[in-house]
Amino acid sequence: MPARISLLGLLMHSEPYRKFLMKILNEAHVAHDISVEKFGEIINNITVSNYLTFFDEEMPVEGKGHNKALQVFVKCMDHVVAKVLIDNGFSLNVMPKIMLDKLSFNASYMSQGPWW
Repeated sequence: MPARISLLGLLMHSEPYRKFLMKILNEAHVAHDISVEKFGEIINNITVSNYLTFFDEEMPVEGKGHNKALQVFVKCMDHVVAKVLIDNGFSLNVMPKIMLDKLSFNASYMSQGPWW
């Protein structure tokens, strides 16, 4: 038996999930003239998690070349991480060890680096 089921499969085989989705779709509202691209971005948020996205309208007047700071607050396992650095220029994400120690998770998949 597969560990995961497609959204369509779940909706086809489960009335409670189907009813809940219909409730959400009836309560969610978008602009009457929403573009297909914008609608796609909204739908993409359903299937993608743990990502931070922005719309073009949120871009500062200086454009993509600006150097304004972005302040983000993140909630992770009931802990608020008040200081988050976002930098697309690097492939390494850094979290202070003191914050890591506050989170309860299985760290067995992590390897010990020379900095520990």
